[in-house]
Amino acid sequence: MPKTKGRRGSPNGALASFSGNGKVERVNQGEERLGPQLSVEALLSRVKTADGVFAVDSAQRIVHWGPSAEEILGLSAEEALGRPCYEVIGGVDERNVRFCRKNCPIMANARRGRPTRDYDVLLRRPDGSPRWINMSILVSPSGRGNGRTPTVVHVFRDVTDRRHAERTAYEAIGALRSVLDKAGEEGRKETASPPPPPPTLTRRELEVLRLLADGLSTQVIGETLHISPVTARNHVTNALVKLGAKSRLQAVIYASQRQII
Repeated sequence: MPKTKGRRGSPNGALASFSGNGKVERVNQGEERLGPQLSVEALLSRVKTADGVFAVDSAQRIVHWGPSAEEILGLSAEEALGRPCYEVIGGVDERNVRFCRKNCPIMANARRGRPTRDYDVLLRRPDGSPRWINMSILVSPSGRGNGRTPTVVHVFRDVTDRRHAERTAYEAIGALRSVLDKAGEEGRKETASPPPPPPTLTRRELEVLRLLADGLSTQVIGETLHISPVTARNHVTNALVKLGAKSRLQAVIYASQRQII
């Protein structure tokens, strides 16, 4: 079985390489080339980005751990290299279901040559603080018969503030809906003429609007209704147009006031 190497920087300008036999080897910068092309690990060692970057081999062992990964997740390369990624990351989804695991969907897609959409996972740093990270996946070529196995590169960024803002907005919608429900008929203004009939929404648009009122994102709405995020977004847009609303919050308030949902 070919060795899988992960590289990290060292003070003297050389690279530290993790190999499958558990040894850490030092190589010079001039020795990074494998034939006419750079290896994936050597290429990653040259990348400078504020996003966190780590890479795993076909056995899900971490073979590269970038400096920004250490800053975001609070783990050094020495603590991460050579370990299974699902043990190091240990991410869960918004339903608290374990996402990072052996033979996860990411690895299954990579082995089949299928792309993976970016996704959010919740993890905990060594100090116990929770972090939401958004992960993007890149898969290297298989080596085209030269014996090298594909490397799966994870590029991620901290989206904790964004997730907290979304949650606050959803909670505000829920609180406002509760107030409107309690107000009922007492909160309605008397008008000289009867109000116009509410717009007619399709069954799917009503379902999407109810899920919006429950604080779900477009992606989760798509998963709940077993439709693509693009289709879910189209239903949201159609509902907003029919209700004459400029935002999702305005649409939910309008629909609640008129008992559409």
